[in-house]
Amino acid sequence: PSNKDPDPNNPNSNPNPNPTKPNYMTRRLTLQLLSTLLLNRSNYPIMIRYISSSSNLVTIMCLLRDPSSHITLEAFQVFKIFVANPRKEPEVKKILVDNRVKLVRYLEGFHAEREGVDEQFREEKGLVIA
Repeated sequence: PSNKDPDPNNPNSNPNPNPTKPNYMTRRLTLQLLSTLLLNRSNYPIMIRYISSSSNLVTIMCLLRDPSSHITLEAFQVFKIFVANPRKEPEVKKILVDNRVKLVRYLEGFHAEREGVDEQFREEKGLVIA
């Protein structure tokens, strides 16, 4: 087998060369599930707990810079919840304020091709930048 293929004779063989970084489909589906759960009103307490965590915010901000446009779009769906929260935890607010200039610059060009065809995305992006 090549270096990337798992060794069928070795139970410790891992096809993922970076085991701390899940594969594309795992990341994408996890983000889709996360945003669905957080945006469901019946999960409000879970959503509040999730968006109160600065480490969760940092994770989502890192995913906003993923090479995959699908991952970044899913990460944006979660990121906008952090931004929209009127009662941000001090640590979460500090991260957003400290990174405001970089975030605005990045988001201004974020999925620009989508803005012309997706009115909801354009509005949500505008609200997040504002």
